[in-house]
Amino acid sequence: MDADIIILCDDIFLPESKKEIDGGVAIADGQILQIGERRSLSEYLGMDTQVMEYYNSTLFTFGEKHSGQGANIAVVAGNKKRKQGKIGKAVALRFLMYRGDVVFQKEV
Repeated sequence: MDADIIILCDDIFLPESKKEIDGGVAIADGQILQIGERRSLSEYLGMDTQVMEYYNSTLFTFGEKHSGQGANIAVVAGNKKRKQGKIGKAVALRFLMYRGDVVFQKEV
């Protein structure tokens, strides 16, 4: 299945394991298909897939992993040195997807 959107970031914070990886997330029909390293997302790349890359940013997924509510994703910027610490007020939101709908997207 081809993804509608692939979002790439410097870090992805995985709340289940409290680890950070370099990679992205593939989304189709408002559902998360795959979270992982860049090479694991290549199988979801199609002709109409929109790829967004956010440098110096961390991607967070939140909510129930398989709740059926769709993708719950936030991409925050300017936090490369955060490394599992608290996100400060100076961090800017670049992208927010909630329940499969893009709520906010800042062009970079």
